Amino acid sequence: MIKFFLSLLLTLQLIFLPFNADANRSIYRSRFIPSHVLESIVSILPDVQTITATGTWYRPPGIEHVLVIISGGGGGGGAADAGTAGTGGTGGACKTEIIDVRGASSQAVTIGEGGAPATNGGASSFGALITSAGGLAGVGGAGGSPKVSTELGAGHGGAVEAVGGGGAYGAGGAAGTSVGGTGGGGGGGSYGAGATGGNAADGVGSAAAANTGGGGGGGAGNGNTAAGGAGGSGICIVIPLPRTFTLP
Repeated sequence: MIKFFLSLLLTLQLIFLPFNADANRSIYRSRFIPSHVLESIVSILPDVQTITATGTWYRPPGIEHVLVIISGGGGGGGAADAGTAGTGGTGGACKTEIIDVRGASSQAVTIGEGGAPATNGGASSFGALITSAGGLAGVGGAGGSPKVSTELGAGHGGAVEAVGGGGAYGAGGAAGTSVGGTGGGGGGGSYGAGATGGNAADGVGSAAAANTGGGGGGGAGNGNTAAGGAGGSGICIVIPLPRTFTLP
């Protein structure tokens, strides 16, 4: 119930705040509103489109402004090098913007792919209006040395019970576990959570779920060379705003 009223309050704010903008451009952007709050708007606004693969968004009749939540693909986790665990990949950047779409009937949407192990994730974009960078690959055999970025969800180093850093609006990666070895670092969160780091049983870092933008888990330093996990692909959610949303 609290979540519902928060989303309702946010929606009213987005509707009635004064904006000045030309058609077909970004008119509002925020890095401070949690994605789970924005996502709850889906229950009270119609015609929401969740785009999980590269394609084209078509503007519904009568729609002039949309709220876009978009995340790049997460970076792949780093591999372990003998006894040294790899770090988790960072989560892709997650952005939230209101767009004036009166100047175009459609927008090309690119959904960034999750990075393969030790590979950067791909960027996601909504036309030429928003681009969310892909996450950075984890470092191989560099336990305790996380990747850090102001926009990306930071992956954590491979210390025992390390957790992935929180991404922009996202949850952190789950803990890397250790049974007689050093656990791999958790991947950084983005729109969703990062992946779990590898453990000493098999060493391989977990892959992040698709369409979360989460980073892959790092490989565990269990005396072998263990691969990191792949990052999760990105996502784009387009929420048409009510016709009462007007520009002065």
